[in-house]
Amino acid sequence: MKKYFVAFILLILVLYSFSFSSTFETKVVGDYRDYIQTFNLYLSQIEKTGSIESVPSNNVEQAVYTIVSEFEPAAYYRWIRMRSYQIPPGAMGNFQTIDMWYIAQNIYQRYKTNDEVENVALAGFLVYAIDNLYGKNVSQTDFPYFTTFNQAVFDLGTKVQNAAADLTKAYFQKSLGSPGTPVGNYAYRQIDPKSFIISALQKSYKNVPEYILNVVNSYDFNFQPVQNPSMNSYISDLVFQSLDQNAINSAFGDLKNKLSQSADSSVKTLKILLSSGQSTKTAVENMLKGFSSSIIVQEMLAANTVKNPVSKNFNAKIFNLENKLAAESETPTSPIEWRWIIYAVALIFAFVYKRKIVGYVMLAILVFESLVLIFGIDPMLSRLDSTLYGFLIVTVAFLSFLSFLSIGKIKNLFQIISMVLVGVLFLIVIFLPLYSNLEYTRMSNNQNFLKSPYLGIYENELYGQNGIITYDLQNISSDLSALRSDTYNFANQTISFYLTTLKKSGALKSIVEYPNSLLVNVDRNSSYFGFSNLGNSQDSIKVVRDRAQAAIDDIQNRLNSVYRNENALSSTLNGVYTFAAPQLRNDIRKNLESQISSSNLTEISTQLINIVNKANSIEERAPNIQFFQTPDGSKVFILISMLLISVTFFRKNWMYRFVISLLTILGSVMIFYQKVLEIFVEYGFPTYSHTLLKGEGPNLFILILIIAVSIFVAFEALYTRFKLIKEGKT
Repeated sequence: MKKYFVAFILLILVLYSFSFSSTFETKVVGDYRDYIQTFNLYLSQIEKTGSIESVPSNNVEQAVYTIVSEFEPAAYYRWIRMRSYQIPPGAMGNFQTIDMWYIAQNIYQRYKTNDEVENVALAGFLVYAIDNLYGKNVSQTDFPYFTTFNQAVFDLGTKVQNAAADLTKAYFQKSLGSPGTPVGNYAYRQIDPKSFIISALQKSYKNVPEYILNVVNSYDFNFQPVQNPSMNSYISDLVFQSLDQNAINSAFGDLKNKLSQSADSSVKTLKILLSSGQSTKTAVENMLKGFSSSIIVQEMLAANTVKNPVSKNFNAKIFNLENKLAAESETPTSPIEWRWIIYAVALIFAFVYKRKIVGYVMLAILVFESLVLIFGIDPMLSRLDSTLYGFLIVTVAFLSFLSFLSIGKIKNLFQIISMVLVGVLFLIVIFLPLYSNLEYTRMSNNQNFLKSPYLGIYENELYGQNGIITYDLQNISSDLSALRSDTYNFANQTISFYLTTLKKSGALKSIVEYPNSLLVNVDRNSSYFGFSNLGNSQDSIKVVRDRAQAAIDDIQNRLNSVYRNENALSSTLNGVYTFAAPQLRNDIRKNLESQISSSNLTEISTQLINIVNKANSIEERAPNIQFFQTPDGSKVFILISMLLISVTFFRKNWMYRFVISLLTILGSVMIFYQKVLEIFVEYGFPTYSHTLLKGEGPNLFILILIIAVSIFVAFEALYTRFKLIKEGKT
């Protein structure tokens, strides 16, 4: 019975220990899981309705709500930024890279709390959110890659190390005789501080005087109570997991060594005090007071030695945590993503075993993929799909070009017309927008962006220390400085050179200065101007001529550079002002005027202000939205690519053309039912959601043209088929 009781107690202790040790990980992993679930819920709501419908009911939901709400202005910022200006080639190193990792770091700095444990979960969630935007699963290595996650872990680790050092010091205090009890169950031995003094006295005196020992033994150190570190349950969990008994034992050994050294120094001080005439009792008590003060310092120094082993154990815990977070982030591969392998297997099987059905297999694949494209997937959200579709479009363009080279051999006029119409249509959807200048996507109508931190990020990219406008102005300023330097050098060096030459030859008499002119008075009869010295005179004049020509060339080059950089500034401002709200325009003008007035740019301030005024006359508009920037538009673009390949490379198969043309019509019609636009901005950034309002809609001309061309292709396919049947060909 006793054995069962002992086993039961051990089991309880093990379970308790396990539950206690998992407190920190349970907290972070639990919060992380809640972050992910809430994040995915909110994203699905935005995709369906354009907004978050749920009302946050706890801290995690509120944090995710706030962060996801910032995705819209972040996406809008990048949308405007990418269409406003381009960084000059070769100048990329002069500008800061703004990506979602940078933005996530900015978000973290604004929303982190005073709880280091919660901050680790928040930083971990941001890793998941950004990886989600990049369309990739989270791996363990993604967490240390993110600077903000490292910062959160560092802050937590610092607190754990400090708490471990304070806890070690509490055990020191208890071992030295302080009242109170340190938390935890670490083993320690009592330390008698007087033993260090007595040992030091014995090393200093052959026979320690009895009266000195009496004073030492009767002295009361009167230590303060044990001071346990202030820790919440999660920090204490990490401290007890990271601070092991070996580290405590090592710290105690270091403390004893330090106290021994302090005691030796205190005894030396005692001898000095005694030699100065102090009474024995006073000198010994002063020595002991000094030793007592040194104990506090030595406790702190010895306690800090546990930080290194604690840091190693802590980092191991974080590594395990990263693996658990990555495991929580895993999403099962959708069955629809395996279709590409099935396509490949089906085609290989048909080519090897049943070549007669290859055409039917390809038709089945095209039909199925078109239906998946229209109803099942967003081609912009899957890296695999977007890559394969991109390859498809490039291949289509190449094969269609080859087919057009042999268009003269085609006898069917309707087929020729189909090829030309679909080819033109393919180019139209590449270059013409699906949506043009939607009123409510203009910056001045987007108060959410104008009141967000992303306006500040954008402005910093424009006229901050490393902004594009600042870059253009600095280039102009550098050219102006060089122009001044060129003319100065000519005046200071070349003219001085010639006058010095005249003076050395004795030909220069004097230089007479008048209010508005100078008179160089030379001796006409000087031998310098004589026939025998014409060679030297000619050489001097050639030097002046060559230097003057070089100065003229340099000045012209600098002027051309000024004009180029002025044009670059004008181009930048024109691009920015095309989409800039009045608020942003005013901010740009104020900053630009400030930069002009505080530099040598004042010399051409009129020209620069005219450039600003010209840009300011541009009417604000919204960026156009291309077909490939929206899910439904990209689907139609891909279908048109399939239609193009069906009327060119596969033109002999009427069924391809007929089926794909019908699917293209279906995809085009679905655009009319689109209520919420998900606008692709840039790889790695969230899509910008815009709910279409009354009066906003797609480009009707292009959609009607797509439908009309598709109907013609379908008619041509049927006409060709019936014609072949009539001619007795199948």
